[in-house]
Amino acid sequence: MVFENNELMRAHTKNKCDQVNLESFVKYPTIYKPAENRIKKLLTKYAIKKVDHYLDHFIVYDFEALLEPIQQQHGQNTEFTSKHIPVSVSISDSLTNEVQCFINEDPKVLIEDMVAYINKVSNLISQYHRGKFSAIYHSINKQEQLLEEANPKIMEGITLENIKQKRKETPELSSFLKRKEKMAKDKEILDQILDQTPVIGYNTGRYDINLIRNELFGVIGTDNIKFVIKNGGYMAIGTNSFKMLDMINYVPAGTSYDSYLETYLGGCKCEDKFRCTCELTKGVFPYEYMTSYQVLSETKLPPKEGFYSKLRCSHISDDEYKRAQFVWEHYEMKTIKDYLIWYNNLDVVPFIKAIQKQREFFKSFDLDMFCDGVSLPGLSEKVMYKSQELIFPEKKPGKPFDFPEKRYLGYIEQDDKAGRTFAMTMNHLDKLLQKQKYICNYCYCQLNEENVSADRINNKKGHEDGNIIISCVVCNVARKDMNIKAFRHKKLIEFNADRLVYSINEEESDIYRKMKANIAGGPSIIFNRYAKRNETLIRGGKLCKKVIGYDANALYLWCLGNEMPCGRLTTIDAYDTIIDDIKSDKIFGFLECDIETPEHLKEYFSEMTPIFKNIEIDPTEEIIGKHMFDYNQTRGKSMTKKSRKLIGSYFGNQILIYTPLLKWYLQHGMKITKTYSFIKANAHKPFESFMNQVSDARREGDVDDSKAMIADMMKLVGNAAFGRSGMDMTKHKEVEFMSDEKSIYKATEHFSFSSKTELNDGTVEMTKSKRRIKLRNPIHLSIAIYQLAKLRMLQFYYDCIDFYFDRSNFQYQEMDTDSGYIAFSTENPFPDLIKPELLDHFKKHKYDWFPRDDTAENAAYDRRTPGLFKEEFRCNAMVSLSSKNYICYLSDKIDKETNKPMIKLSAKGVQKSRNGSVLTPENFESVVKDRIMFQGTNKGFRICKESKSIITYSQTKTALN
Repeated sequence: MVFENNELMRAHTKNKCDQVNLESFVKYPTIYKPAENRIKKLLTKYAIKKVDHYLDHFIVYDFEALLEPIQQQHGQNTEFTSKHIPVSVSISDSLTNEVQCFINEDPKVLIEDMVAYINKVSNLISQYHRGKFSAIYHSINKQEQLLEEANPKIMEGITLENIKQKRKETPELSSFLKRKEKMAKDKEILDQILDQTPVIGYNTGRYDINLIRNELFGVIGTDNIKFVIKNGGYMAIGTNSFKMLDMINYVPAGTSYDSYLETYLGGCKCEDKFRCTCELTKGVFPYEYMTSYQVLSETKLPPKEGFYSKLRCSHISDDEYKRAQFVWEHYEMKTIKDYLIWYNNLDVVPFIKAIQKQREFFKSFDLDMFCDGVSLPGLSEKVMYKSQELIFPEKKPGKPFDFPEKRYLGYIEQDDKAGRTFAMTMNHLDKLLQKQKYICNYCYCQLNEENVSADRINNKKGHEDGNIIISCVVCNVARKDMNIKAFRHKKLIEFNADRLVYSINEEESDIYRKMKANIAGGPSIIFNRYAKRNETLIRGGKLCKKVIGYDANALYLWCLGNEMPCGRLTTIDAYDTIIDDIKSDKIFGFLECDIETPEHLKEYFSEMTPIFKNIEIDPTEEIIGKHMFDYNQTRGKSMTKKSRKLIGSYFGNQILIYTPLLKWYLQHGMKITKTYSFIKANAHKPFESFMNQVSDARREGDVDDSKAMIADMMKLVGNAAFGRSGMDMTKHKEVEFMSDEKSIYKATEHFSFSSKTELNDGTVEMTKSKRRIKLRNPIHLSIAIYQLAKLRMLQFYYDCIDFYFDRSNFQYQEMDTDSGYIAFSTENPFPDLIKPELLDHFKKHKYDWFPRDDTAENAAYDRRTPGLFKEEFRCNAMVSLSSKNYICYLSDKIDKETNKPMIKLSAKGVQKSRNGSVLTPENFESVVKDRIMFQGTNKGFRICKESKSIITYSQTKTALN
């Protein structure tokens, strides 16, 4: 591939080529449903009961590394300080509960030992699972045998490889061959699942796998490996015998291993913490003392100073060192190698117990944590869809009649031709009709002599008394050999079709593209940079007396509980009275239109402009101001360039607006100047019961400590549930390994190329954009939720704060997706600042905005009610520099740990724990008052492309500006 200029080449290497993906959609209108558990599907299909669908056992592992000192400058502001070399790995499993720790100076030998042991245990676990699900194999084998006995000549020499060709050659036998093919595929699917043992680590996708990947792929080979990658980390690696997963993807961002154990195991309960042997908490380890393999031979525990971490800038406490000394003596350790084995094993033994606890939570929703999702959003989505509240058809009895004799005689002829036993009586059929009140057993429609039928429960048997259900002809034909319970659920789903969320089908694929172009996430806006009690003025008038932050409780969950765009989406042309129909709720969905703020309302909407949109921003002096423009020019190669940003605006051209938000715009005087099209949907609340389920679980956790863990998990599920609906599938990557120079060159020049990494053996790990993508996810759910979230924050500003207070008494400082910080001219704005004529109105509508406070019970209940606003933080000063970069200080509350007034700090991109001396209120104020910048230091680990290894780095960067 030859590029015309450097800009096109850079766009190519950054995966910004115009068109990389071939998009496809579901062919017909389809209710969206997350993928089913494949084992459960097979158990249902082959009518196997008394066996659950869970894979009971798994393997866990954890690596430790030597930190070999290096001093290497990398660019102007970054220094590499140590190279990470794998030295040990501990492995345990839930089947044998044995623990094995491997230590070796040679990383390749270490990985060989690890893989050999994992394969050995994986075989044991696979054998266990094959025993558990042997009934499926037995049922498939039995049905294959019956099929072959009935058609011995047809089935002779048939294999999975040649069956498709045989079907083409003998179309008259296609139905028999198709059944054979399905059974063979079912067996193949089950083999694949049961042979692939889950192998779990903690933060392994970003650290452990990258630590060992040069050796790992050389040991396990590069054939038949599948990956799920995200932001440079490995979410999943699948081979024929195991599936490597990362527990960090099943917990909230930033959760440490200690916190994970604390959540699910409750932490150490031992009274004597020094002599604790419960193994429920991590120990301490001298990571940076371990600079070479020879250190392992030392015969004494390192001094306390040896446990100092430059990476964390922290010492261990005296108590922690005393515990390390006790461990050394209690376990009769002779060398640091013994201590390493103890420490490494401690990362896997309690890990198994914690995972089992977490799995029990998802089992309550009929989900297998490691089979039903590789991350929390995937599992949460399934919990949400399982919680949909379905309504049943009215079971209105039909008029009595006798089963028609003509149809009865037809069943005799049917069974005779099929060689089945017929033993059904008219008397039995009439009794069943009477018992079922002359309605279909599946769809509950009224029956008559024209549509009534006798459906066999077990299709392998003939029409026999006891093997019959009365149904309508349509359901009888549609059920075929489907399990009765599953088919009844299918009919229930069909009845609720207009109340459920659909995938966008091929015919309406333009809707998907419009939705994608109009998605705008949560805004983060700075309104005013500085407010301080008795110093700054509110809008140039009254003195600031207090800064208060209000947070919308579980905002996205509140959005989910509201009306969603359900049913099949269709596009219609806009018509003359469409705005009136939207106002009167005659039509629901998304209007594509031009909208603007009338001139006389621009002052009213001046602080929080109401239209949120993504546009391309060119950081010129005219757009961003002289100070920020001058600063940007000093950044050299790192200067901000033209890019798309989410902004607030007075207008929007050809944008999609969800009708609940659009109605608010119209009620507040905004004008639609042009309409283009309307995406029509049905308004229903399919996830209201899910919202209530999450909220109730959190309320139970507030009053019952034994349910606190479930409450915390439900909070996570509620926050993560809708994430997959807006997932941009076009950003998904796939990995391929290559060693042939010609293939590597060709792949690098291909438009799907994203990145490549050379491994030690000359193999190249090639990352490419996916070429073919199936777009099933209901993106319209995401755009509806994002717009409802903005609606709620607009309501809070204009229908609460701005409605009850005069603008001379408040000024917005900062706003995030679900919170807003406001400077007030008094200590207690509610009720002190409420306009006198609106006091009675506020008393009447107070609880539309805030939790009830009339009784302790009501306050506790409303504390977990989504969409209500609560006071998040109260202070006397706030500096807001940029998005996610602010400080609230001079609080009335005292921090128990520091015995100083509490501080709320957000410093995106800067490590707070390391830069405490920089991220101070005084420095934040200096940036605003004196327009100076402050430097900070970040330390961490990353992949070094040159050495193909994990390194520790130290980076100087602008912390405040």
